[in-house]
Amino acid sequence: MRVAVPITRSNDLSAGSSSHLFLAIPPAPPPTFVPAIEIPIPHGWPPGESAGKVQKTTTVFANGRNVMLDQHDCGPLVSQITIPPANSFIPIQLLQSKRAVIVTCFSVRMNGKTTACTSHWPPLPLLTCGQPMSMPATFTFTNVCTNVHVGMSGTDLIGGIVRTAATMAIERYYVRTPGVSLTAQEESEKSLAGAAASLLASVVQHALDPRYPMRVDAATKGPFGTEIKMSVSTGSADTRNNPQKFSISIERKWEDPFKSSAASIGASGEYTWDAGGDTTKEGYKGQVGVATAAPGLGGKATAGGEYHPDAPEGQRGKATFKTEAATPFWSESEQKDINPGAPDGQRTSSQTETVAKTWSGDRRTTTVNNPDGSRTTTVVENSDGKITLTTRKEPGESVALPEQAGRGGSPPRAVGTPASDIWGPPL
Repeated sequence: MRVAVPITRSNDLSAGSSSHLFLAIPPAPPPTFVPAIEIPIPHGWPPGESAGKVQKTTTVFANGRNVMLDQHDCGPLVSQITIPPANSFIPIQLLQSKRAVIVTCFSVRMNGKTTACTSHWPPLPLLTCGQPMSMPATFTFTNVCTNVHVGMSGTDLIGGIVRTAATMAIERYYVRTPGVSLTAQEESEKSLAGAAASLLASVVQHALDPRYPMRVDAATKGPFGTEIKMSVSTGSADTRNNPQKFSISIERKWEDPFKSSAASIGASGEYTWDAGGDTTKEGYKGQVGVATAAPGLGGKATAGGEYHPDAPEGQRGKATFKTEAATPFWSESEQKDINPGAPDGQRTSSQTETVAKTWSGDRRTTTVNNPDGSRTTTVVENSDGKITLTTRKEPGESVALPEQAGRGGSPPRAVGTPASDIWGPPL
């Protein structure tokens, strides 16, 4: 059985409640837990965009807006008011705020990720920051009017409930008073508990539907202040859409005392051994990079490579160099790819993408320098709910492509689906 859930757009608003530590101004010990009101904000929250927390589609739109995806979080500086409001901890709480997706629709994917499910009805909350633990008491309330829905299954819902309950229990058990840090042993115990929680949720989902992979995510502290993360995803009956893979990353991060700004250096690797026979995805990937993040500003530079031993000649290896920069109102990325196995003269290509953002929409310009020396420029104009797309290949004249979604309209439906409110076939 599937339940029709409205998709969540970047301009949809969410609001709710939580609880936070309260310390009166001037300080009056001891700190206490008090209720808090989560002020309405759009999912495409500018500080979260620049910090890389907001996860949304780039080429799929609904009613002229981006659609929110798995692992989406509104990020820092989410407006909230404690009761009473004169709280010494508010500046720290604003910088460490979150509104994260709990449930996603496994059977509908956009830009390679599962689709976020948040709504007031059916009641699918977001997980917000809070003390002594995060709270699922904030809801998206404006997407009730959208005419685009995805089919959430009971398995999707059960997995989200298990993960959320485990997260809240772990946070509650390991909560400490301000200024008191966990010991090294407690940090390790908390990491193991988190890994067990992610595995439990995925095992439950796999038992209900074998297409869901069994997955475990673990994090631990390494030498010299590094953090090591590992992930294994395996066992899916549909490996083409859910490849069997192992990934590992190591990162050293430097943060300010309030954890509002950070700089990091790191490396990651991934091995995929079964992607349903797609040899261009099976093999090795790795990259190294540096990044900075602060409310309103983010930047990243990476160098990576991949090797697919069983792929056709010319598709086995590739090196990639990429830089990214973002603010709440603008972002730009530049990428260069080198394929040493390609024929002479076709071994390099590059791409530049710029996004100018406004309250009424955005303008995304992508310029690709093709291996054959030609250049293709694509412009997606998203303004006031109307999307226009044009492309130009040099040398050649500009060609206007069909409009993808008019004012107040919905995007094209997936091939083979009826003209209903459920968008996208099961995988």
